[in-house]
Amino acid sequence: MFHRVRRTITDQLMTLASSLPGSPAIGGVSGSTDHEAEMTVAGATYRSLNNGGSVTGITAPTASTHGRSPIGVWGPWGASANSSTPRSRLVQVWLYVSPLTTILLIVAVLRMARQPPPPESVPRPAPLPETLNPYAFGPKTNLTALTEICTLEQNRVKSWRQAAQGYEAGHDRHLTQVQCDHVFPGLYLEIDRAVAHWKKQGGITRKHLDEAEEKSQARVLIKNNRLYVKSYSDDQQGTRTKAVLASIRDAMIGSLEPLPDVEFVLQTGDTGVPAGAAWALGRRDKEPELTLMPDFGFFSWPEPGVGGMVEVADKCKQYEQRIKWEDKVPKLFWKGAFMVDIRKELWDIARKYKWGAVSDLEWGDKATIEKEVLAPEEHCAFKYLGHVEGFAYSGRGKQLLQCRSVVVAHKMKYIQHFHHLFNSDMNSPDQNIFISPGRNFDELPATMQWLIENDDRAEQIADTSYNFFRHYLSPASVDCYWRRLLQRWAEVLTFEPELPRDFASYESFILMGKTKWVPY
Repeated sequence: MFHRVRRTITDQLMTLASSLPGSPAIGGVSGSTDHEAEMTVAGATYRSLNNGGSVTGITAPTASTHGRSPIGVWGPWGASANSSTPRSRLVQVWLYVSPLTTILLIVAVLRMARQPPPPESVPRPAPLPETLNPYAFGPKTNLTALTEICTLEQNRVKSWRQAAQGYEAGHDRHLTQVQCDHVFPGLYLEIDRAVAHWKKQGGITRKHLDEAEEKSQARVLIKNNRLYVKSYSDDQQGTRTKAVLASIRDAMIGSLEPLPDVEFVLQTGDTGVPAGAAWALGRRDKEPELTLMPDFGFFSWPEPGVGGMVEVADKCKQYEQRIKWEDKVPKLFWKGAFMVDIRKELWDIARKYKWGAVSDLEWGDKATIEKEVLAPEEHCAFKYLGHVEGFAYSGRGKQLLQCRSVVVAHKMKYIQHFHHLFNSDMNSPDQNIFISPGRNFDELPATMQWLIENDDRAEQIADTSYNFFRHYLSPASVDCYWRRLLQRWAEVLTFEPELPRDFASYESFILMGKTKWVPY
């Protein structure tokens, strides 16, 4: 290719030189058809192939000039080294420079063709390392502080900034595991604890699940990212188990990453039974074998007319937008059934003070229920909300935390999957709950007196609690918890889950309400 370029350029130069006035003698081209022709430039003879009267090739000179050797006369490119005419020197220089120049131009054009278009021509910025979500999330430095959890980097385009203004991470049901870690740091303490416990025991066998199944409400399998129900007990408390299964199903559908094959057992009663390896709604400190899962009410709790947590959170948010802190009732509110002694104790103490608004509720009296029961969002009218356990954990707690109020609780015996996020440190700027010191509610009068006298501090606790738990009890947090639980559970299973023929798919189960039926 190099020689072809050189010959073509040289031929063009000779043609140009022959047409210039006062140019050196150039031999004519004989004939008009293809044949060899001789041309003389600056006293040197070129022999070339003529194609229709145009020069297309150059041959070596036929003889030396003035007795000099061909090399000395023609130089390395065939041009005379001793030419004295300025125009011939120009031709000689060009014969040296033109091939290199041509090659450099070709290389430059090829490099330009391979370069990407300039940034201003790209319709959107380059993808982030985590391309499934266009927003960058930074972990919190304090597990109980919710500050600037979702931030935009400086190099994001304007359209993304505008989109982020209406973006709430807690409602993004399609976060990856990496994004879940960034958006909800510290959420998985109970999962990590349970996995560590079972690893010390050598892992979970089929026998562990068989033992748990005897006292459970359902045995479940996930295979190839599909949900199956192996067994479903007749001993159920309303729609709890169905709600838990539906919540798992939501987390699976929203997952952008494949989930492992796992098998597990669900206990949806008030108290978990420490037999085998079960997933439970709550546990006590002395029950490390129980693995905690999100409460059924995160999906829906229709029996008492509460609905799902999304509905509760939305209605509480709307209520809070219409009321100021100073307009809230400065009392401690709690209303419910006096089933256990600690609830009666709360009532007995609170009724002696002006700040007390604690009363009993008879769930069997429909007229009273319709008249006196407050919707979850109506609890937000009070500055202080009492949280009391019953036979086990209280499912009302997560709803109370959706109000911009101070939740006042006793030292709880039962643990839910998010309780480790409670911060009751009175010296912490990130305090999000008030745990009354002492046994049960013995110190409640002093607690309430302090809150009333330090109203600004109480408002700060309420604000922190509202912002923090709206995020950490959001739909996205529940999805992230479920997916992490499934991922980590696979680490401790000692067997490969198999799909026998007697498993019912979730789709069929949710319609029939059972795992076995006679076709009709």
